Amino acid sequence: MIRILIVDDEDGVRRVYKTLLENEGYDVLEAADAIEASYELNKSPIDIMLLDIKMPQVYGSMFYDTMQMFHKNVKVIVASVYTIEEQKKMVQGAADYYDKSQGLDLLLDKIKKVEQSIRELKNILIIDDEPGIRKIYRHYLQEYGYRIMEAHSGSLGLEVLKKNSSIPLVILDLAMPEESGLVVYNRIKKDFPEVKVLVASVFTKKDQERFLPEADGYYDKSEDAAGLINKIEELIK
Repeated sequence: MIRILIVDDEDGVRRVYKTLLENEGYDVLEAADAIEASYELNKSPIDIMLLDIKMPQVYGSMFYDTMQMFHKNVKVIVASVYTIEEQKKMVQGAADYYDKSQGLDLLLDKIKKVEQSIRELKNILIIDDEPGIRKIYRHYLQEYGYRIMEAHSGSLGLEVLKKNSSIPLVILDLAMPEESGLVVYNRIKKDFPEVKVLVASVFTKKDQERFLPEADGYYDKSEDAAGLINKIEELIK
């Protein structure tokens, strides 16, 4: 479920947005200012933030610049009484902008477009011959909103990539019985050069780098799951 954080100092505005979005099936959190918003961002994963500009203590434009250092993966839709042109000057690089004088239908449309871009980035293909490992990855990554596809061999993984054009990342094991990770990696990069490949193996990262020096990232299976999430977000943010 997509989680949205509403950051606005007006209770009535938050209430209207929350009702609208919960009726659409979103998980909605609220914050009346930048301090509360920072708390929510650090407490749980946020997919989309609706950010007002004119707020007490810290303006939304200043808060946006600060959060980009720590929460770049959060998609921000600026929602303000300022015109769209003014918003773009004050908050540069947001996912979208919404003038509060416009209708709620337009806001919902903007949210759904951003949601679609998030869902495409959330697709991950796991190629690993061990079902227990795939299950662990799936269980943990789904908690963070990722949509997981699986293949127990390289040939099956390539078939999945052929049928799904919106997979940005593959988690690839090296030691597999039918085809080695090196063979599979080369075929992925030849046929799907835009796809990032995160090598995940029982080998140390140093050994992985020696085996596949041009891979996009490396994960030692002895590392904790938080390390895996960080590597994924670095690759597909």
